[in-house]
Amino acid sequence: MSITQGSENIASPLQQSALFKKGLCDYVVNVASGCLHGCTFCYVPSTPVIRTRQNHLKEKGVIDPQMDWGKYLFLRENLPEKLENTLERKRVWHETPAGKGVVLLCSGTDPYQNKKTADLTRVAVETLLKYNKRVRILTRGLLWLNDLDILAHPNVTVGMSLPYLNDTLSRQIEPASPPPSLRLKALLEGHKAGCRLYIASAPTPPQMILEDFIFYLDKILQIEPEVIFWEPINARGTNGKRMLAAGLDFIEPIMNKKAWAKYFIDQWGAFEKAAQSIGCLERLHIWPDQELAGFVDSKILEYWWYKPTIERWPGYEAQEISNNFRPSITIE
Repeated sequence: MSITQGSENIASPLQQSALFKKGLCDYVVNVASGCLHGCTFCYVPSTPVIRTRQNHLKEKGVIDPQMDWGKYLFLRENLPEKLENTLERKRVWHETPAGKGVVLLCSGTDPYQNKKTADLTRVAVETLLKYNKRVRILTRGLLWLNDLDILAHPNVTVGMSLPYLNDTLSRQIEPASPPPSLRLKALLEGHKAGCRLYIASAPTPPQMILEDFIFYLDKILQIEPEVIFWEPINARGTNGKRMLAAGLDFIEPIMNKKAWAKYFIDQWGAFEKAAQSIGCLERLHIWPDQELAGFVDSKILEYWWYKPTIERWPGYEAQEISNNFRPSITIE
């Protein structure tokens, strides 16, 4: 399939989100449907945002919206006007302790993957800040550096997905994304400009071990991230098939649930050990999958599903979590 691009109209640009369970947000804004980064592991095609809209996408020329992920992008060009109208009328703002009322750009695409998405994102951020909303950017793109004039703001935090620092591995797993070396360079520039920053160390591949995590965390601490989110690759859906189709044979051994759970738990322990060894354990925010139930103590899972991050936002009193219980899966 060749690259399919176009536009689509949306009724509502601002959607309430369940991503508070990851400490990310209470609302999401997606500037497009689809994504051109082509990350083989991406979970978005398996979520309702794509599964429930497959007929709509097929009408736009996408043959298989799940397996063709990375080959289509439909811009939501009416988003700026719709977002302004929505915020102007909105009287009740939903806030959970973990989501903190934050708006995430984006949950189902990359807000800075090309100039067109970047232009929409800039307007969306400006509009949200106009209404004094808290904004979280999550991207693999580099074009956010053109928006430092609005992103270096106390109500904005910028994060990049940066699961490893290996450019060669990146070309295999996420072939159309900027290499990790350039992502780290961008973060250093954002740090110098005064941006609030965080890292999504996600998803980490199965070959990464304790020594890799120590090296990795030592490097990313240069940007003084407020939070380091973490999860490993989950390759048990259509993303597993896409990874195998891309020749990533290291995925096959973890495609059954029991093997995947062991890999998840082992890496979790290694990641915590690495963070503890270099003094950044308090910055970690784990994203445990719900399917770990039965493999991990339920108290540990529930702790992370509803825990606020350590970020502090202006004008927001964070709910404090008791220091009497900070669960760790680290292997002693």
